Amino acid sequence: LIFTQVCDSSRAVQGLKRPRTTMSRDRCRPESVAGPVTRHCLLAGLILGLLTLQGAALAGELEPARVEQPLGASGVTLGWFAARTLTLGIEVDRDQARVIAYTEKARAFVRPLAQPVASPYQDGRSVQLEVVLLGPDGVRYTQRKEIGKLCFVHGPEAEPHVAGDTIRLHRDSFLIEVPALENWDRIEVAYYESGRTPLQRRTLGIETLEARDFRASPGDTAIGLAPGLPDLPPPTPGAATALWPEDFGDPDVYRVYGNEAEAHERVNIVIVPDGYTYAEKTLMESHAQAMVDWFRSVSPYKEHDAFINYTLVYAYSVQSGADQCDCDIVLDTAMGTRFLESNPNCGSSANRCLYYGGGCDTNGTTNIVAAELRAPAQDETIVMVNTTRYGGCGGARSVYSAANSSATDIAVHELGHSWAGLADEYAYNAGCGGNAGEVNTSLDAVNGAWSEWIDDLGAPREGAQYWQECIFRPLESCEMRSLFQPFCPVCKQHWSLVTFGHWRISPTAPIRAMTPAASTTAWVGVPLDFEVLTRLSSGAQVTNQIRWTHTAPGLAIPTIVNSDTTLHTQIFTEEGLHQLEVQVVADTNFVKSSRWGANQDEVTWQIDVSILLAPEEISAPGAAEPLVFSDPSTLIWEDGTDARAFTYNLYRGELSDLNGSGYGVCLQAGLEQNSYQDEIADPAVGQAWFYLVSGANPAGEGPLGERSSGLPRSNVAPCGTN
Repeated sequence: LIFTQVCDSSRAVQGLKRPRTTMSRDRCRPESVAGPVTRHCLLAGLILGLLTLQGAALAGELEPARVEQPLGASGVTLGWFAARTLTLGIEVDRDQARVIAYTEKARAFVRPLAQPVASPYQDGRSVQLEVVLLGPDGVRYTQRKEIGKLCFVHGPEAEPHVAGDTIRLHRDSFLIEVPALENWDRIEVAYYESGRTPLQRRTLGIETLEARDFRASPGDTAIGLAPGLPDLPPPTPGAATALWPEDFGDPDVYRVYGNEAEAHERVNIVIVPDGYTYAEKTLMESHAQAMVDWFRSVSPYKEHDAFINYTLVYAYSVQSGADQCDCDIVLDTAMGTRFLESNPNCGSSANRCLYYGGGCDTNGTTNIVAAELRAPAQDETIVMVNTTRYGGCGGARSVYSAANSSATDIAVHELGHSWAGLADEYAYNAGCGGNAGEVNTSLDAVNGAWSEWIDDLGAPREGAQYWQECIFRPLESCEMRSLFQPFCPVCKQHWSLVTFGHWRISPTAPIRAMTPAASTTAWVGVPLDFEVLTRLSSGAQVTNQIRWTHTAPGLAIPTIVNSDTTLHTQIFTEEGLHQLEVQVVADTNFVKSSRWGANQDEVTWQIDVSILLAPEEISAPGAAEPLVFSDPSTLIWEDGTDARAFTYNLYRGELSDLNGSGYGVCLQAGLEQNSYQDEIADPAVGQAWFYLVSGANPAGEGPLGERSSGLPRSNVAPCGTN
């Protein structure tokens, strides 16, 4: 059964070329906006917005302006699509999707051309959404994104699913980046349904971006600052009132712990505060600093600190604290975080899941998105809540009690869920569990999901993912089982692979650059330097592997020629096509060799080696760059690289000597540049000087040119003989 809805609306919103049309599968959703609104919904047929696609490329896909091929073995091809990036905040549930807000960033939009394979929805797994930017003439840009575990089985108003300190909502939001292009202002959101063969694509919404939803990016557009403190509204329970720095005339919009200029090649963790009044700004900053400091002291975060930016976005609440639904405490805080009411008893440890959403509080998701849009970039979010009550939860975002004595390690644990997808390893339910994450928890009692670690760790331990029996974990203790414990080796391995595989990091890590170019020339017996620039984890507790191999002409088996260095000098002993390869593996102490993947890169040089001959003449008659004075003291001549010149010898003599057989004496030997500053005294009155230049390399010195008779000029006093 299929039906189609066609929505037509006209509204007085300045600056729009077309109105927004929002489609859901069972209705046309009206919205309240400033100005008159007229909406007509026409039921034109039967459709559920279902399209059949089996991973084939969509017709009319936007082509990149240029293509970049990063170094390394990943094979990732990047496309440069636009000079600026459009960042969208989108809210989604099983019935519809809508754009909450959007902004532009002054960063070029560059993305891998290859898309993840279309993946159907599976309950309990991360949801893959397909976001499509629609442009003129039917052209589109498509991007698939994992948004975390979201339940599409139940309606959007259903209470969330909570297990331990993990949560699955029925409605949530996320940020996604697309190219910022003129007249590209419509967004389509869809997902692939489960249990359908072939794959069935369900459209959740098509929206046109409106000027009212645009949020100026603080880094691009100056925010108007109000003079002095605003008149704060009286506290209203459940109001989720967000106050921003400009409401107080405060220029502090965000603070980056890291390197903002490298936002495009780091994982950006945005810290969104909740329950801090403006008077508690210093407290907010101290909580954020404590969290960052702790992360930088904990493995594997500390070894990879150069891969991470932490960004505190300044946002303030009318009241301090968080909602405690089990205690009938409801406050007006910006992000509307709450302790859930899984148990009716006030303060019960069963209610320790601290998260945002509806329930006893107004949903503050819109304000969370607004805060995230203010950051230079966002990949993960931690909501930092000003409460001493113990709690936290990991879902699409991480949330934690920042004023609790265990605050910083709660944050580490929750981000283990949200970033790395790690499961809880503790067990409080008696009986036998039937589902495991199969990363650091498993139903396999013999090898777990980590057979490569069994020799090191021993047999899996029983009791994990909330059940005392039938689900297994790698070790007795781990950060995912008890706070203030090290992450187990299995967790570190998965974290490392997720990090190196992140789309912002993988194009430049482990190998960022190589010299010389991949195809180059060399000469027999002449040393040639090769080098790679790497991005590697660092610290006393981390190891990385670098191995150089050389394959001579006619041979199939390479020979190891160097290791543990990014610089290698090779001397070739025979002519022909040689191959030199360097393999760089990061985190070899974290990742077993059988699991090497995103942490491994190789680059290869093809070197055409020939016998080196002496250089040809430099700046011969008719050369594009003759030997001349560019000013009264500066001599310049042609670049002799193509003439096989490694260095230059410069000669000077009396002009009168040219009548004989003398062609000057060595003025300067071994010049590496094709220029020379001759600032000594001028020749005597009635005399003149002449200059000649030759090229030199290990095979010898090149000629000084020819006499007018065609005979070569003899070099009776070559450089280096005196």
